[in-house]
This record gives sequence, structure tokens and C-alpha cells, in this order.
Amino acid sequence: MMKKPYSFFAAIFSLLLANCTSAEQNKLDISGFGTLATATADTNKYQFRTDRSQAEFAKKDGFAYKPLSLIGVQLDYSVTSNLDFVGQFVYREQDEQNLDSITQMAFLRYDISPAWQVRAGRLAADIFHFSDTRDVSIAYPWVKVPTEVYGIVPARSFDGADISYTAPFSDFNLSIKGFWGSGESDFTSGDYSPITFNDLRSLGIEFVAFDWSVALKHTQTEAKNDNADSAFVSTSVAQLQPFWSGANAFADSLSLRGATIQYTSLYFNRFLGDWDLSGELSYIDSDSIALRPSFNGFLNLSYLYGAHTFYALYSFAEADPYYLSEEQPGFPINANTAELAIFVEEVASTLAHRQQSFSVGWRWDLRENLAFKAQVERTDIKARGTGLRARDGLVVDDEEGVAHTLFLALSFSF
Repeated sequence: MMKKPYSFFAAIFSLLLANCTSAEQNKLDISGFGTLATATADTNKYQFRTDRSQAEFAKKDGFAYKPLSLIGVQLDYSVTSNLDFVGQFVYREQDEQNLDSITQMAFLRYDISPAWQVRAGRLAADIFHFSDTRDVSIAYPWVKVPTEVYGIVPARSFDGADISYTAPFSDFNLSIKGFWGSGESDFTSGDYSPITFNDLRSLGIEFVAFDWSVALKHTQTEAKNDNADSAFVSTSVAQLQPFWSGANAFADSLSLRGATIQYTSLYFNRFLGDWDLSGELSYIDSDSIALRPSFNGFLNLSYLYGAHTFYALYSFAEADPYYLSEEQPGFPINANTAELAIFVEEVASTLAHRQQSFSVGWRWDLRENLAFKAQVERTDIKARGTGLRARDGLVVDDEEGVAHTLFLALSFSF
């Protein structure tokens, strides 16, 4: 564990400065980004967190800095005219802090031709639009990317390789990219218990013009393991086989281990003078009850007035609630299995989020590389849909509710 992360960054900067001295000019480029942000809410029941991996959250009667604040450093080193190295290191709130966890990107990039490019190493998880800039707050108008779309998938990067093809046309540029690799993602809070994803394949196609863009991406992978809670419930259900003939099959369907997972996203953007309309829709599904079909998205309208951007944002996450008695009427519910039945519904509900948020915000560009942001968010949460929020107790016990959250942030680059 890294006890003194700031000492680590000091060492990184010292090393970089030393390299700068010895490196040839224009070989090494060092840049960075960061966010100093705080959040507070009007409730202790539905506490805000940035994504499913976070143990730190914002609640009533206080300002929380850890959920959104971070700092990152990026290195771009040119080896030859068509080969370079990119490394990106980000320190933020997460369950595990070490060199591996803060290394968000570390890859070699080779330009085969002006149209073809390959990259290999640790790459951003290119499953949605803001994959490369998810933590770079100065790159988008909001304080954070919409939680209903991005908070469900805490994975920032995967290890593997991609190949892309870009072709210009008269009115737009066409880009096609394919990726293959593996990685892991921590869905827990407080304990580091990541789920590993093998044989991850993604294919994306993007059309980009001066004032509009459209991107469609599809990703498929296989989960290698469950987290500790899901593994315990699945094993316990299998032990009911002497009393219920369907126990083993149902236990297998509860497990994420070996399950095929699919993620599809569609992004669009349109500039109309000083107005910007954008949105992203995503659909998640798997052959495990632990990750049932989920439809998510956001729609944003921004207005640019000089150095100021005003925006309104709507986002949602929707999945059907799971009731064991309806889905598995043969499950033996009695005094001995009542608690296990609740845990089964918890496994089926934890990743099935049900909420929608309305946000309004203001971004003020103080300088080219410094922006102040303020955002107020109202979130309507449905029963059995609070998995995106930090909470005490089980998701299946939660009722409908409303949470208001205030965010203030300084986003910068250097």
C-alpha cells in the first residue's frame, strides 16, 4: 500500500525533471491535469459517490473532497517519428493505492501509415465516449461525467492492444477502432475485491465533422470471478440442491464467473452556434442474474456566452426490479432460507440501478487552463435502485427517495 502518495508524485516529478534535462528537445512532453472539487448533499440516506468503486462519499452536514478531487500527470515520449510512448498516472480516491492502480495509461503507439495506427499496453477503457478524458474535468462542461452512465463501470483502463483506421471524407472523418485485452474493476466499497474481465473485445465506429459527431461502440467480455459477497450467496444456494432440484442451475445463473457481458453505447453531439446538444445511450446485459439488462443515458444542452458556459443535464439508469418469488417460484422460502432469499435478491439488485438526475450548472473559464464550475443536481431514486449511491444496509431494503447535491470545482491543466 502506498502510505504517502504525495511523496510518490514528488519522486515522479523529480525523475521527470531529471529526464527533461537529459532528453533531447521535443522528445519528451510532460503535461497534467487535476480537479479540486467538493460536494455536499441534503441527505444522509442517499449519499453521493462518483462511481461503484468508491468508499468516499458526500452526505449532509459537510463537504467531501475525496469523491471528485484528483491529480494526473501525462508523459509523451517520441521514440521515432512514427513511434512514441504515452504514460498517464492519476491519483484519486480508490480502494487500492499503488503504482499499478494509479497507472491509467502506459502504451506504445505506432503509426503504420497516416490512416492506420496500433497501440499496445495499458489503454483507456474505450467503451464509452469520454473514455480518454473521463477524469480530465477541464475537457467537459460538467463537474463530473454523468454518474448514471459512467458510475456503473468503474474500470478506467485495460491491458491489451488496439488498431484504428481513419479516413477523411469531404464532410467528415471516419474512424474505426478494434481492441482486444483484459483488465479488472473494483465494484466494492472499502475492500479491494476486483472482478477480472478476460477476452475483452470492443469495436467502435465514429463519424466526426466540424459541428457534429456520432459514435457507436460495442464491447463484449467474460468475467473471471465473482466478488466475495456474490460468491458466498452462489455457494449457499447450491447447498439447497437436496431440497430443491433447481438449486445448482440457479446458483450458476447467480454467478458472474464465466458470464458473458455486453456493453453497447451510442454518442452524438451537435453544435448550433453557441448552443451544444449532446447525449449518450448505453445498454448493458449479461447471462448472469447479477448483471441484468440495464438501459442508461444522458442528454445535455449547453450555452456558451463568452467565458461562461451554462448547461442543463438529464441522465438516467433504468433496470427492472428483481423479486425472487416471481422469478424463481420453486425456490424454497422458509424460516431457514428467508435470510438467504434476501441475499439472492441483493445480488440481483446491486448492479440494477434505478434513478434519474436533473442538473443545472455553470462553468467559468478563468484562464485557458483553469475553470471554475458549480453544479446542482436533483436525483430521484426508485426502490431497489440505490446501488449508485453509498448506503448503509441492503439495496432491497431501500425505498424511493430524493437527493439534492451541490458540487463546486476548480479544474485545471498544466
